[in-house]
Amino acid sequence: MASIRVVNDGLEPIVEKGREAPFKQGEFYVFEVEDDVARYWNKMDAGRRAQLWKQSAKERKDIRLILDGFVHKPAHIK
Repeated sequence: MASIRVVNDGLEPIVEKGREAPFKQGEFYVFEVEDDVARYWNKMDAGRRAQLWKQSAKERKDIRLILDGFVHKPAHIK
């Protein structure tokens, strides 16, 4: 397990039922995620991270669910 940090911009984090709640560390929320999801998050630029965080709040979905959709894409079906 690894962790990702999301800037606390005043939005409350959305936590899916059954998942661990993030904790505050300074000006960040820290979420526990799988290693491959953390690698994906760390390779993104800051603008894209902020965009995904706002998308999470807009859709009322856990940021980890949104990231899982990008990292664990289903194989193409013919």
